[in-house]
Amino acid sequence: MRRLWALLLLLVPALALEAGFKDQDVNGDGTPEKVAVTNLMDLAFNGEGQIVGWYVKTYKGTAFGDYTRAPNLSGNGPVVAPEGFRPERAEFLVEDGRLLARFQGKEGSLTYRIERGRYTVSVEASFPLSLKLSAQGTPKVLLEGQKEALPSGEGRVRYLAWQTRPKAGYALVAFAEEALSGKLVGKEGTLQLAPGKPLRLYGGQNELVRFHVEGLLGLPGLFAPNIWGQLSLGLLWLMETAFRYTGSWGLAILFLTLVVRLLLWPLMHQQFKSMAELQRLQPLIQKINEKYKDDPNKRAEATMKLYQEHKVNPAAGCLPLLIQMPILFILWKVIANYEFGQGLLWIPDLALPDPFYVLPALYVASTFLSTWLSAHGNKDLIRQSLFMNLIFIFLVLQFPSGVTLYWVLSNLIGLVQQWLINRSLKPLAA
Repeated sequence: MRRLWALLLLLVPALALEAGFKDQDVNGDGTPEKVAVTNLMDLAFNGEGQIVGWYVKTYKGTAFGDYTRAPNLSGNGPVVAPEGFRPERAEFLVEDGRLLARFQGKEGSLTYRIERGRYTVSVEASFPLSLKLSAQGTPKVLLEGQKEALPSGEGRVRYLAWQTRPKAGYALVAFAEEALSGKLVGKEGTLQLAPGKPLRLYGGQNELVRFHVEGLLGLPGLFAPNIWGQLSLGLLWLMETAFRYTGSWGLAILFLTLVVRLLLWPLMHQQFKSMAELQRLQPLIQKINEKYKDDPNKRAEATMKLYQEHKVNPAAGCLPLLIQMPILFILWKVIANYEFGQGLLWIPDLALPDPFYVLPALYVASTFLSTWLSAHGNKDLIRQSLFMNLIFIFLVLQFPSGVTLYWVLSNLIGLVQQWLINRSLKPLAA
């Protein structure tokens, strides 16, 4: 048992990081960079005020050891590079969870502000500054007055963007409240910053929910939601509406879970009932298998006759499951990619994994209990469920707490539904 827990501690990443700065040579050139460390990403600054590495985290709250293997938005050069600016000194500050990287030169100061729980960085200069941008992915620019983004252009720029894939992967998006003078040529873009006018730089998941959280969905040509995306936005609206009335993201997730489970109740009822009836018939099916073990045709005929006598359709549980799976997957993505910035009871942040593993334990227990209710004494099925739960726990430990909370609540509602179905089933005739 001690060895098992030791293995768990090795496999589970750090579940939350203290925002701050550290010195590390991220690119192997022999000179350490100043690295801003957050739960969502790490940014590496060099002495010239450039962002030479923008590392997006696959799992929130984890720490990078080897930056050469980390997802990096940088192509062959700096992601952000001020042109003609030579800093004379720099300071790196932590203020209420927000990180500030400030570079001072003869022209004035250049400040990067990294907010907690955001992939968006604010860039502001006290003097007119030309900022060069470049990243991995396909570049595009939206000019003022246009509705479609172009692969190149020059004029008043509403945004510059680089996307590794159309609706997946990573993205770097540069935008401001007002259009900026700039251009995009090849893979490199340039924007002219006026003194005191901040530029916003988003560098993170190229994903609908994150764009919604960071205020990017209003930018035309950046991300066009399909029918599943529209459903995701509807679920987001429900969750955010519940939060406005309750002030608690935990209660908002509970409300969302109740609404979804009520909508899926008829489908879940059909699935659970079919599974329960099939498991109830297993002893009789085993007798048929033993009786006709050498005659497959008679075995199949007798099994079908048994299903007909008890009015059981073995395929009845498949269709409801196929209909539910896309909805459940969308719900998982919505909650997993949302940034709550709030905890619940012992959980400091619903966007990060449970630091005390209470929710993962409840998830495994409720899943196992659900299997036990539906198995009707089938020991093989119970053993399979226990084995799968032991394997799956390594993934659950890395889930954001909001996701695990949703699954636990959903499982508990499912347990009530299964119990009601089991009570309604008539006992088998002897």
